[in-house]
Amino acid sequence: MDTKVTDLKGLFLEQLRDRYNAALQQAKAYPVLHQAVSDTTLATLIADDIEANTAHVKNLEKVFAQMEESPEGEICEGTQGLIHEASELLTYVKPSKILNLAIAVSIQHVNHHDIAGYRSCQIFANAIGETEVAQTLGRMLEDEKATDKGLETMMQVLLQEHES
Repeated sequence: MDTKVTDLKGLFLEQLRDRYNAALQQAKAYPVLHQAVSDTTLATLIADDIEANTAHVKNLEKVFAQMEESPEGEICEGTQGLIHEASELLTYVKPSKILNLAIAVSIQHVNHHDIAGYRSCQIFANAIGETEVAQTLGRMLEDEKATDKGLETMMQVLLQEHES
C-alpha cells in the first residue's frame, strides 16, 4: 500500500479494498471448485455463491465510485491462502463424497472470512457517516450469512451420506 492508514476512513477503505480483492479471487477460483463437486445440491449452492459474488463485485465497484475512490489495493492474503488450500484439496482428496465435503468446508472458511470482513466494513461505514454504503454492505453480509447457513446444512447432509 502506497499510503499509510491514519484515520478510520482510511482503515475502512483499506478493508473495503480487501473485500473487493477477495471477491475477485473468489470469482476466479470458485468455478474450478464448482466443476470438481459431484453432489448436485452442493453444485447449486456453489453456483448461487458465484452469482452472489458477482453481484458483490459490482456493488463494491458502485460503492467505490460513489465515494470517488479506487477499488484497487493490496492482495487479500487471507483469501488467497484459503483459496490455495481449497485448490490443493483437488489434488489429493478422494473419493468424490469426501471431496464434496472438503470443498464445502473450504468454501465455508472463505465465507467466514467474508462475514468478518463485511461486518467490519459495515460498522466502519456507519461510524464515518456512510449510512447508504453501510446498508449495501449489510445486504452483502446477509448474503454471506445465508451462504454460510446453506453450507452448514450441506455439510450435515454430506456427513449423513458418508455414514450410510
